Amino acid sequence: MAYPWLREPWLRLVASAEAGRLAHAYYLQHNVEGGSTEFIQRLNQFLLCKQPGKSACGKCKSCLLYLSGNHPDTWTIDGAEVNRIGVDTVRELQQNVTQTANQNGLKVAVILEAEKMTEQAGNALLKVLEEPPADTHWLVSTKDAERLLPTLRSRMQWVSIAYPTTVQSDEQITLAGQLLAGLRGQQELPLLKDKEGALSWLDISENLLMDWLLISQRAAAARLRYEQLADELQQISSYEWVSVAQLSEWVSECRQLRQLYQGSTGINLPLLLSFAWSRWSNALSA
Repeated sequence: MAYPWLREPWLRLVASAEAGRLAHAYYLQHNVEGGSTEFIQRLNQFLLCKQPGKSACGKCKSCLLYLSGNHPDTWTIDGAEVNRIGVDTVRELQQNVTQTANQNGLKVAVILEAEKMTEQAGNALLKVLEEPPADTHWLVSTKDAERLLPTLRSRMQWVSIAYPTTVQSDEQITLAGQLLAGLRGQQELPLLKDKEGALSWLDISENLLMDWLLISQRAAAARLRYEQLADELQQISSYEWVSVAQLSEWVSECRQLRQLYQGSTGINLPLLLSFAWSRWSNALSA
């Protein structure tokens, strides 16, 4: 493994394979910079390989097909390519995995950035995992496991990977600081011009609220996404009129807005997020 933090979880999966105890579905934290996509690709090839050892042999027909990008028994939905993963896309994948394996081995279905699934798509996947087809494995990555249906998570096995702490860019920290200042009434709230911009601000909003929630629960600053804003968040966490329960509701609201947008791109996300900001700001100035 090119990334040292991937070695231990990889060896755990190899040991499970050798003992015949592989789960039918795994999910893990999506972290491209940390090697999550490479990990899934290597696991995919390992599962399809006809002569695996501690990794795929790289020489059998199945490996050669996979390496050429032409293996007929694996399918991938890449959430990075779309704003949302709809139910029809998941159902198409479902139809593929119910077919007999072309190479008389295992079949592997991959979903990257699965948090982009609509609720309908998540429920469609859940139905498959409740009665998984024989000789089929599912490999799922998500940027935020909490955005997946709890019942869906319960049908998959979590692959714990100790990625290095994610460092937010200076631009992201600056934008989060602007939003925080706007919510506190120290400056105007950001202007949301289009849906793509609003979706980025929605991510920043959720991350900022999660940091605020962690600070309110006395979490260490090192756990924050925007560690540079820890002092400001510590200050407003003392506001008695904004409780942990209230913050949790606001985080849930961010996730509901994202689900609404993924379910129907026709909604006015900039307007709905602006309304949410206004309500949060009013609560802070109460």
